Amino acid sequence: MLVLFGAVTLHLSGCKDRLEDYTQITDPAMGVTLLEKIDSNPDLSTFSTYLQRTGYDQVIASSKKYTVWAPTNQALQGLDAAIVNDSASLSAFVGNHIVHQAYYTNMPAPELRLQALNGKFVKFYSTRLEDAEIQAANQFVGNGVLHVVNKAVLPRQNVWEFLQSTSYKQKEYIQGLNYTVLDPSKAEQTGVDPLTGKPIYKPGTGLVPRNYLFDKTGDLRNEEQEYTFILLADAALDAEREKFRPFTKGATPEEEERFASVYVLKDLAIKGLHTPDNLPEFLLSEDGVKIPMDKGAIISHHYTSNGIVYVMSAADVKIEDKILPVRVEGETPAGFSRTDKTNNIAYRIRRNPETQELFNDLYVFNHKVNRFHVRYHLPDVYSTTYKVYWVAPNDVQTLPFKQRFAVNDPASEAFPETDVPLKNFEEVYVGEFTVDNLGDLNIYIVGADNGVDQINSINVDYFRLVPQLP
Repeated sequence: MLVLFGAVTLHLSGCKDRLEDYTQITDPAMGVTLLEKIDSNPDLSTFSTYLQRTGYDQVIASSKKYTVWAPTNQALQGLDAAIVNDSASLSAFVGNHIVHQAYYTNMPAPELRLQALNGKFVKFYSTRLEDAEIQAANQFVGNGVLHVVNKAVLPRQNVWEFLQSTSYKQKEYIQGLNYTVLDPSKAEQTGVDPLTGKPIYKPGTGLVPRNYLFDKTGDLRNEEQEYTFILLADAALDAEREKFRPFTKGATPEEEERFASVYVLKDLAIKGLHTPDNLPEFLLSEDGVKIPMDKGAIISHHYTSNGIVYVMSAADVKIEDKILPVRVEGETPAGFSRTDKTNNIAYRIRRNPETQELFNDLYVFNHKVNRFHVRYHLPDVYSTTYKVYWVAPNDVQTLPFKQRFAVNDPASEAFPETDVPLKNFEEVYVGEFTVDNLGDLNIYIVGADNGVDQINSINVDYFRLVPQLP
């Protein structure tokens, strides 16, 4: 037994030695850092100097993994002295060549958009970084991978920074949409109002800058989101703004200016990248507005760190493509006339028996309240005339019922009660109304004037307001 035990012990010891042999790091490159790899290459000495001056040498000497695209000495010969001699500019420049994690040339398919250490995004292809060709690729070391490139990759401005560098009116109009809001989490509280119980904040604290355009499109300074941005020549921008004057009646001059700016500019910032070689005839804005992209009207284009900017002499949007129908889903109410009828309110998923498509709707039943109503809130409705249509399936009751459409006042009888027949999945014309002044609307769907179970139900798949344009 002792002999056997010794043999087993010897065998296990031998296995351990061989296991250690297999798990030892035998590739010398794994014991080298990115900084050491760069310093060992005489053709990267200038970039190595810049790494030391900016402190990035300590970054890429750490245990974290990075990818570095190092420009050769020749590639850096023509680097602007204003960058080299300014510490902030040099740091931004060097950081533009380094990203977190290790990326090899077999990874882009066909490209990878990566955030550099300076906060900007760069595009990595199998043979290049942006327009810098890779001369020596995939030099792996213990804390990442090095690629040697033949050109310096300058940090690009984002869309907002590019716009600030121009003298077009569009910049001024966007700046005119700035405003501030109170952020209680950043404000200094000095007490509590004894009448309302609400906090009292020190004046001037907690104010956060906002912009009406960014509220609609997203922040054009956001490096993570790519945009296709249309920068219109001054005359073209003013022409587009003038198209809106008839639809902003009732607004103060200040409001009219703001609405004209917001409702033109919001459709000139399209999320996603559309390059000149893949530019469609129309771009579709977030609100579904068709923006014509006449290549003959493109004065120039400029790539940015978060997209592309087209400077254009015209973007003649048809007013019928701009003032679009408003569709409101029945299951998205802002409120009800009573708060004690939640058990009588159903948000349903139904199937259209004719098309087999699923849809959501609102069904209010057996509430037994005269003129019970549902309210919908519509912000910033243009001043014009609208035709109203709705779909009210009424697919579970055995009796038809009536309901009424009302604008701003649920007691208004400007619209007559409309029949809601059984199992009708088609749009029904309800009537029309005119918005005299641009602004918010409250729309009501009002039940019949009785307290009978099924005869004063409410049912809405959706309703549509279709603008009647000159």
